[in-house]
Amino acid sequence: MLKVKSMQLGSFFDTQKITSAVNFRWLHISYYSLLLVSTAIGILYGFIFSEINFPSDRPEWIESLFNTLKLFWLIPFPYAILNFFSYVRYPVFVRPRQPSIRSMSQVLYFRYVTRGQNPRLVADVIADSYGVLQDSLPYGNWKLEIVSDNPLPIDDYDGQVEVIVVPEDYHPAKGTKYKARALQYATMASQARDEDWIIHLDEETRFDNDTVRRIQNFVIDEYLAVRRGLHAMPRIGQGVIIYGRGRIVNWLTTLADSIRVGDDYGRFRLQYEMGKANMGIHGSFIVINSGVESKIGFDHGPAASITEDAFFALIAQSQGVEFAFINAFMYEKSPFTVRDFIKQRHRWFGGLWACALSKDIPFKHRRVLATFMVMWSVSWLCIAMVFLNMVVPTGTPAWLAIIGGVSFLYYVTLYVIGFTRTFSMADGRARFVGLLMLQVILIPVFSMMESVSVLYGLINPPKDFYVVKKESESVFVTS
Repeated sequence: MLKVKSMQLGSFFDTQKITSAVNFRWLHISYYSLLLVSTAIGILYGFIFSEINFPSDRPEWIESLFNTLKLFWLIPFPYAILNFFSYVRYPVFVRPRQPSIRSMSQVLYFRYVTRGQNPRLVADVIADSYGVLQDSLPYGNWKLEIVSDNPLPIDDYDGQVEVIVVPEDYHPAKGTKYKARALQYATMASQARDEDWIIHLDEETRFDNDTVRRIQNFVIDEYLAVRRGLHAMPRIGQGVIIYGRGRIVNWLTTLADSIRVGDDYGRFRLQYEMGKANMGIHGSFIVINSGVESKIGFDHGPAASITEDAFFALIAQSQGVEFAFINAFMYEKSPFTVRDFIKQRHRWFGGLWACALSKDIPFKHRRVLATFMVMWSVSWLCIAMVFLNMVVPTGTPAWLAIIGGVSFLYYVTLYVIGFTRTFSMADGRARFVGLLMLQVILIPVFSMMESVSVLYGLINPPKDFYVVKKESESVFVTS
């Protein structure tokens, strides 16, 4: 049985490694200096490459045309500022002390959802999760659930593990499909009581003892907050998902996914700290009260079936449910191929547009997502204009060059933040530095991969729920 050791899953900025107030203060200074330096470099970069230092002698009409097209460089600026503000407001490296286990009456249901096509992977993950939970919580406070489209030969571990098989002839009333269909069936078939909690996981999701402790404390705190009248309903919690632990199947897609980790600490954390989920949520590492989940349900029709997580979140928000950030990690794998990477983003793009356009969600709860989707839809124009300006260089007004430079450096910071949360200096200084250099150097490649996904979504919107390959010949190693 695999055991996850939380200390070995620490990251470069792990507060468990801070041994004194002096070191903590130094880390604060270093962190904010990094953010300040990235801003300064962005401004300097823009100034140096503006028309002040690189004037152009091309015809005036070409200059005017290109300066108009260069306005596309402003597209990522709101996204960059939003993430950067979150980094300033909520320092990434600061985490509360590991909480102690507290007594509770609720049961935590760790719910894995799978099509049942990766039995070895699921069996390995369940064995690992069972070991972690066995070491973390009393038996009466947790269960493992597997919601599957097909039967799975999984050990029940003395009744702690249950497989819920979704019948082939089960059809939700509103015609919901795919993962949302399975989740809707689970709300009816699960033994979870209204006071219990569900932790939603993908079939490859791993976690450690520290994460279990933080989830348990979140659940207890929410129970007490509702009793004291601080919240009408328990909030929905979500933490950070990290890619790149254990054996790496594809280094290119893993490094490209650093932006997702940076995103979790950026705009996603910012919205959760405000009690909102205006831009949706991820489908894994969702911590939700069972009664709240049953009340909302997942049967919201075909439009809600491509990115059921975001649709559910916006419906929940429209019904008065608030959200919270859980400062903990879970661990997953990046897509194994570039093709899967693109098709994964393709599904997200189409599914989130379906959420943004759905009249089942009040407009005031989807307008932020709709704005973000418009920017995402035209983001490829920014990349295209960068390459066009390399081929046909023209002078750039200083104000535009500086904003573009700051946006680019903040974009780099997003990847670097994600990288430092994923990889550790403890695994080798040379390895860490080498990977960090690759992380930065390959950002143009990652940007092109993301742009291709958007163009694919615009030309051919997704019509089904594409599942990336998640099982390889290798075994995920955590110790």
